[in-house]
Amino acid sequence: MKQRTIRVTAYFKLGDVVLMGKYKNARGVIVGFGQDKWGNPTVEIEPTPKGRKQNRIIGLFKIWRADVKEAALKRTSSSKK
Repeated sequence: MKQRTIRVTAYFKLGDVVLMGKYKNARGVIVGFGQDKWGNPTVEIEPTPKGRKQNRIIGLFKIWRADVKEAALKRTSSSKK
């Protein structure tokens, strides 16, 4: 059986700064893409600042792009004035 490759990562690129974690306040840089054992897309993220922290492999849909969130926060804060 031939496996099809579906491009779901058009929104993210290698080197993008993303927000991760429960409250989306931990920054990281995308260093790779992959799949888990069920075929769901995953992302390998290097935490910033690195220190002794290990890279994290998490689901693709559990991260946000940092620039998009910051732009949305600026729009909402400027509209409240």
